[in-house]
Amino acid sequence: MKTSHSVIIILLTILGLSWLSYTIVDQQEQIEQLQEQLQHEQMKYKIIINDPLVRDAMEAGG
Repeated sequence: MKTSHSVIIILLTILGLSWLSYTIVDQQEQIEQLQEQLQHEQMKYKIIINDPLVRDAMEAGG
């Protein structure tokens, strides 16, 4: 009886660790995608800010 309980506990532990590993990998992929999006938006912002017409409009308050 104790052996079957031990096997069940080991299997549940492996299952739990596998699920956590999958979750961590999935979150890491989402973080990488968000970082790429952020870099893209920052690049667009720099391009806009460096545009003389945009800069003049911002300085004029519009």
